[in-house]
Amino acid sequence: MTDRKGVILCVDDEPHVLRALQWLLQREFEVHTASSAADGIKLLAAHDFDVVVSDQRMPGVTGVEFLHEVRKANPRAMRILLTGYSDLDAMVRSVNESEVYRFVTKPWDIRELPRLIGEAADIAKRTPVIAPTAEIAEATPAEAGPIGAVLPGAADLAPHRRPTMVAMRPDESILLIDDDAQVRHAVEAVLGDTVHVRCAANLAEAVQALDERPVSVVISDVRVGKVDVTRLIRLMKQKHPEVVSVVFSGVQDAQIVMDLINQGQVYRFIPKPFKPGFIRLVVDSAIRRHRQLAEMPEARVRFRVEKVADEAAESLRRDIELAAGQLVPAGAGPMGPVPAGSAPEGGLLSRVSGGLRRLFGG
Repeated sequence: MTDRKGVILCVDDEPHVLRALQWLLQREFEVHTASSAADGIKLLAAHDFDVVVSDQRMPGVTGVEFLHEVRKANPRAMRILLTGYSDLDAMVRSVNESEVYRFVTKPWDIRELPRLIGEAADIAKRTPVIAPTAEIAEATPAEAGPIGAVLPGAADLAPHRRPTMVAMRPDESILLIDDDAQVRHAVEAVLGDTVHVRCAANLAEAVQALDERPVSVVISDVRVGKVDVTRLIRLMKQKHPEVVSVVFSGVQDAQIVMDLINQGQVYRFIPKPFKPGFIRLVVDSAIRRHRQLAEMPEARVRFRVEKVADEAAESLRRDIELAAGQLVPAGAGPMGPVPAGSAPEGGLLSRVSGGLRRLFGG
């Protein structure tokens, strides 16, 4: 079977689903199947898989839990989660614990799934493995709470008792995007003076900050004001794969998390409410992942994102220029919406438009 595109493991407790996957993939791949996570673990010990595809809803051990074990046992394998329902908790855990490559919804597209698995298998075979970062829950098992919760009391610890963070290098920085001043101040305070944090209250300020200096980690709410920030994260990851993003949100929407993985390869997703102390641990892990990607550019393809549609990029540009227009002082320039590409020379609008072009092209 040396002519096959890769060695694939499919895990699902429904026999007809396994038969369908076997039928769909066997022409191009060497396919192994397991009807339970336990059987899948046994196969992991016997084969070096390129891609592991698992259903989420299985008795006993969920797909997220199984892929978490796959990540530890065979970090080379790319992980894909099948799901037929919207479960926010499962989505969040698949990001934070399993670091899945893609979500695929049931019923799947019979043309798209083989293409996606072929892409993942190619990545697994030709790119180096990035060592898993420390798992926050495992690092502090006595304090870890449910998914999205934070370490109780971490925000209230005295500076000398806060969880230790890696020392940031002169060329590293963090960009925090949030329109809530209280959140910005709390995160800055808990990260401490040794961490270089730049803050943006809107997307125009975020683009300025990104244009002024490269960023290592972006921390952002899903929405800033009335603007969806996920488009910026997706476009940034597409153009700058070494940048690591951490997203938090009070919006209970599994589709948002799915899009952030498939289109933005977000590193961690943190549902609100949370205590700022938890951010300290997450940011430490994110900085370490950024360094891995910066030092191993050939491995960045493991976190490849789906291409951002031209319409989404253009919509983002309009929203950012609108935000910039609303910041211009009276008499300093036009107010209100600004057509894409028509920002006047000089002033904030021009700088923001220029920053967009330099950052993302177009």
